[in-house]
Amino acid sequence: MLPFGEPKLLTCVAPVVFDECGINLCREIKIPEYLLEQHPDTAAIDVKVINIDFSIGEIDGSRVDTLQKRPNCVRVKLSRLKVRFAAKLLDRHCKVLAEECFQALYLPDKDSPYCDDDTNPPSVTIDLYAPYGVSYYGECKECIPTINYLGFVEGPDRNNELRQGIGCQGLAKVIELDLDDGCMAVGLTLYLKTIYFIQYRLKHAGLCVPPKCVPINPCEDNACLEFVEGDLLEQSIQPLELCTKPKTITPCYEEVEDPTPADDAATKEECDDEECI
Repeated sequence: MLPFGEPKLLTCVAPVVFDECGINLCREIKIPEYLLEQHPDTAAIDVKVINIDFSIGEIDGSRVDTLQKRPNCVRVKLSRLKVRFAAKLLDRHCKVLAEECFQALYLPDKDSPYCDDDTNPPSVTIDLYAPYGVSYYGECKECIPTINYLGFVEGPDRNNELRQGIGCQGLAKVIELDLDDGCMAVGLTLYLKTIYFIQYRLKHAGLCVPPKCVPINPCEDNACLEFVEGDLLEQSIQPLELCTKPKTITPCYEEVEDPTPADDAATKEECDDEECI
């Protein structure tokens, strides 16, 4: 706790991107026939990347290696990316006709019909600055460097939380659409980043107060209704005094002297001054 007379400072932990780069890939994807048969009014398709399996640990899959002569850097080889999409079928008025998930392989094997040295090669290798290391998975003595994908999957295999180490985000777009042949060319943009949580100090001038919903119909007065219609509760922590009396603590029967009484606290205008505590 800071002594009186000094501005309050709080510690904030924020994710920081130390290095990043992006690549573009593109391949042709076959549209399931039953989708077009069920929705003949389809005029466009919107795709969204929700997950990527990097095939780490598999033969010819992606891998992360530490560079011997540059210990603060890692070499990332991307290969056999199993990309999961969520697709929306739209009519010519942009009305959503259907939504379905599907998976496609990017950076495939050399003998794959979808392999193209210019748009979808067998692999892509990049170097990233990773001074605090990478994330690992594995059991016992096995530690395999991995890549975290930041996506939109819930459940036991959720990926919608930001994690430390090498992270990846993906964006997709339908480049060309041929509804007669039932094919579409889907472009994929990958952003790879090294992310670490770092502490910062922030000047504190009071907590944010969310707006309170006001009931439309008037109700009879009683203790519960007064609470429901009253102000929102706030954390009663003295270092974060908001120039108001605590609202989560019921007053005791005996008077207890408050070391920072709210009645004597500075006003909002005075809090703008740097000397306000």
